[in-house]
Amino acid sequence: MLQDEQQKLIWDQLWSREVSYHWDSLSQTIYDKIMEVSGGIQGKRILEAGSGTGKISLRLAAEHAEVTLVDYSENALFNSRSAFYKAKVPGTFVHSDIREMQLPDQQFDITWNAGVLEHFEEDEQITILREMMRVTKPGGTIIVLTPFAECLPYRAGKEAAEQLGTWMYGMERPAFTFKDSFERCGISFIEESSIGFLDSLDFLDFIRDSQTVKHWLTMWYHGLPEQEKRNVPGYLLVSVGMVGPLPETAENQWNQPLYHKQSPEEKLSRAQAIISSYHVKRNESHYLSVYKNEEASYWFPLLETLDSLLVNRGTKVLDIGAAYGTLLMYSVLSGAQAYGLDRIADYWSIELEQDYGIRWSQCNIEAEDIPGNERYDVALFTEVLEHMNYNPIPVLRKIHERLMPGGSLLISTPWKRHFAPAHSDPDLLHMPYYRTGDGFIDAEMKYYTIDELYVLSEATDFHVKSLEVFNGHLLAWFLKK
Repeated sequence: MLQDEQQKLIWDQLWSREVSYHWDSLSQTIYDKIMEVSGGIQGKRILEAGSGTGKISLRLAAEHAEVTLVDYSENALFNSRSAFYKAKVPGTFVHSDIREMQLPDQQFDITWNAGVLEHFEEDEQITILREMMRVTKPGGTIIVLTPFAECLPYRAGKEAAEQLGTWMYGMERPAFTFKDSFERCGISFIEESSIGFLDSLDFLDFIRDSQTVKHWLTMWYHGLPEQEKRNVPGYLLVSVGMVGPLPETAENQWNQPLYHKQSPEEKLSRAQAIISSYHVKRNESHYLSVYKNEEASYWFPLLETLDSLLVNRGTKVLDIGAAYGTLLMYSVLSGAQAYGLDRIADYWSIELEQDYGIRWSQCNIEAEDIPGNERYDVALFTEVLEHMNYNPIPVLRKIHERLMPGGSLLISTPWKRHFAPAHSDPDLLHMPYYRTGDGFIDAEMKYYTIDELYVLSEATDFHVKSLEVFNGHLLAWFLKK
């Protein structure tokens, strides 16, 4: 029997058994990554090329994506159809080899698969990637998840199972990177990372008496700081690309390896220079005349903390009260995906948004929800708290809800003891809560004490990682519990 036919037989037999659609940890891990990379899936056309159970596509469809599943196993598609039918969720099912999909060109916003390419030889992987690119719209996203060759628990469990004859997934080659393969196909490579270390521990079940080792590895991993967790190789390598060329300015910034070696002062200067280049075109610019020289005097020490949170390219940063966008540009130059909100649109430069891929929305954070459904690694809230007209607890809860587990909130705000020690500000606990229809004043409404920041953190389920005073301002690093 040819290897290709043997592999197909393995999967047909696997999918002929009863399939569970119970939502599990690995599905959640993959789902979270898709949501992070896609920036939201509602209304988007999404293709899973090699869909298997289709469990994750079922959830995407239930959340109002337009989902198509392609697989060469009739048993797999039968299971998926049945699950979609029971859930009363629409979906399109195509019985086809993903090396030559029976689909028209440029149809999908996102094309993805998980646990597929590792079962094919390199030349076939290229064929599949080219097919995925063909059916994806220009500017669309391609996401490939494969077992990561640097993940030790997965590699050890797989080796043991193969030696014992208990491995049931056929030929499977873990990958170190797909960067070269993407570029060979003409897919613009964006980022690569690994996810799912805890999920990899399940492979140790192939090794006899491994439960104690699994327990200690789980405890060790949970005890790591969030930044260290990101450096532990996970079960799945996530490779992300785009169909068509990257925006030239963004591509230039992503290919700047020396930027990470620069000091915060140097990186801030570069970010400010870029923003200044857009404001020179304006007849009058408050940024150039005043704000540029003052802004860092509010929050400069936070840049070192921000740098520590941006070591992985693709980190998602939300700046609430983004103003002219200095911290957004600083983050983008470090390879982050940047999103900005502000109640006032006058400060913002549409050209900056277009040239550097920064997404921006006008939003009154006290009266409105944070737009979209993305989840962020870092939220910035600099020189905003003092402008809140109403009790800020609901606002911080909104931020908490949209941060990833272990996500960071960086705050700067004038310190009451420095700026207005004798002024009678309302006590935090007595501040009124916003009600629909309430009005707003654009002014500094209240200065906060150190104690009040601790109260805010406890009331909104944050842990205070650090709190310091700089130039009369309180600088706080909150971690989502």
